Amino acid sequence: MNKQIRNQIKAIALYQIFGGILGIALTVWVLFNGEMVVDQMAMRIGLFAGGLYIFSILCGRMLFRNHKRGLVLSIINQVLQVVYFSFGSYAFQYVAGLRIGVGVDMLAGWTFKFRLALSSFHFSIGTDLGQKFIGVNLVALFLIFWLERLLEKVKEN
Repeated sequence: MNKQIRNQIKAIALYQIFGGILGIALTVWVLFNGEMVVDQMAMRIGLFAGGLYIFSILCGRMLFRNHKRGLVLSIINQVLQVVYFSFGSYAFQYVAGLRIGVGVDMLAGWTFKFRLALSSFHFSIGTDLGQKFIGVNLVALFLIFWLERLLEKVKEN
């Protein structure tokens, strides 16, 4: 495997590790900064978010150890981040790293939105937030295509 491919894999690995660490730090800060009542449901959602961020860190570490397996796991990690939505009482958003999102807000007509975010997480079942939107994380989508291309090159070697 040539140096250019190794450097690209290393950059993606560092991005995923940094995104996971930032996500864990932000989750802990949100849970324990005193502005939120930490009940059992908040802890469960916090642990779920933490698990996803740990998965991102492990994907990054795996890229250093086993390129092929790390690339497959990294694709899974990015697929989880591509679509974010909120409809009625269901919502999901997971970003480990950077999100440049393009979406549609359907609450007051069809409004196209552009959103930026660093590592963030939102999960909701049974709580109507009064929001109706769906979006696509362009960074995750780009990374999936990049990871697929790298996986093909790694398989060739």
